[in-house]
Amino acid sequence: MGKKSNAKKIAIAAASTGAAVGAAYFALGNVIYDNFLSRKAVNKRMALNAETAVDDEFYPIAHEGAEWFNSMKPTKVSIVSPQSGYTHAEFIPAKEETDIWVIVVHGYTGSPESMGPYGKKFHEMGYNCLFPHLCGHGKSEKDYVAMGWHDRLDLMGWIAYIINENPNAKIVLFGLSMGAATVMMTTGENLPDNVVCAIEDCGYTSVWDECRVQLKETFNLPVFPFLSAAKSATQARAGYDIKEASCKNQVAKSKTPTLFIHGDKDDFVPFWMQDMVYRAAACEKERLVISGAAHAQAACVDPELYFGTVSEFIKKYI
Repeated sequence: MGKKSNAKKIAIAAASTGAAVGAAYFALGNVIYDNFLSRKAVNKRMALNAETAVDDEFYPIAHEGAEWFNSMKPTKVSIVSPQSGYTHAEFIPAKEETDIWVIVVHGYTGSPESMGPYGKKFHEMGYNCLFPHLCGHGKSEKDYVAMGWHDRLDLMGWIAYIINENPNAKIVLFGLSMGAATVMMTTGENLPDNVVCAIEDCGYTSVWDECRVQLKETFNLPVFPFLSAAKSATQARAGYDIKEASCKNQVAKSKTPTLFIHGDKDDFVPFWMQDMVYRAAACEKERLVISGAAHAQAACVDPELYFGTVSEFIKKYI
């Protein structure tokens, strides 16, 4: 009887310990999720970015782009999201009627307005520009950051919207950082022939890889238990697997001609990631490396080379 009683006590203690460890594990995942993948985290970082922007050497370019964007008085458009609810975007038509559209996709803590420097150039090239709000940003009705994975479904919705508006549309996908990841993830889907090419600037190989880099480089934390816990929390709260969310796997299925751009001084989305996605891509492809450019600064460091290459690449497919 005593042995059975002791065994029962040990089993109860083990179960209690296991429950406590499990609770701590999930709590850790929630902390990481709340600080990086929630709308609250995005809003906090956007506010901080706004406060420190004047000290950024590229602030004048960003400011000029934002001023242009607002001066164009973009039309607000929305569609039913493939994921439920609505997804929203801003539309700036070309000066003259054209069948060429560029979907301009912002990055983490970005916005349609922040993509003004790029939109302005595409507008000067004579193209219609559509600027979506990604999950957890701006007018998005989602309260989480999808890191491109669920955003790819919304982007497919915008492609369908453009084709409905203009059946002869020739669509270019362009994205920066997380927006670049969104573009690459989208190209792995079965896209209509209207999508003629894609351009990604400093996108990551996968959400898992990028989170791993940030944990190690920024916080000096190991993958286990931190990233593993974040994976579980993200799966439970946002409904996607950060390991499944892979640009590398998606471009391996892509048939969309793609230009891969990266700055060789990028340590936020490390430069080595460009080589991995470029090598994996099954589509027609080109690459552009901007010497001396840090993360998301390639267009600022060498605008002539950057936009000259982008323009020539687009012209090949329109």
